[in-house]
Amino acid sequence: MTTLAVLLLVSACGIQPTVVVPAGPAPTAVGPGARANQLTLYFLVDGQLAPVVRSWGSPVSPELAVNELFRGPTPAEQESGYYSLLFPGDGQVTIDTTSVPPTVTIPFSIKPLYLGVDQVVCTTVAAMSAAGLPVDLRGVSVATPDSRLGPALCTF
Repeated sequence: MTTLAVLLLVSACGIQPTVVVPAGPAPTAVGPGARANQLTLYFLVDGQLAPVVRSWGSPVSPELAVNELFRGPTPAEQESGYYSLLFPGDGQVTIDTTSVPPTVTIPFSIKPLYLGVDQVVCTTVAAMSAAGLPVDLRGVSVATPDSRLGPALCTF
């Protein structure tokens, strides 16, 4: 009988049941896994990576997304505080999604811009996911004429 009394005391720890508290609408996808006609680009706001989702008229490919990233934020996005460390360069960015890990080839140097590399990696991962392409767990490599970086993960 004493054991039963001790068990009852220990199990009654004083936590009272609570009512369900509404938390608002469910979150929507803005990063990896977004819809195929959503273009998710990673710019910076106050020094931090932040996704920008644009509606796109057709399915988004990783190459389209990264090339659009290099065009920078729109004037409306700039007014909202978004900016980029990347600058338009000469030539098109290409992405080999069949290599393991996928490799983004940029025909100009971005080596000193480490947050810029993060912009490329996160945008690539989001576009691959939206396009239904497998995303390697090791991340994405970035190749430029003067270096090969990565593989790197999108840690946003």
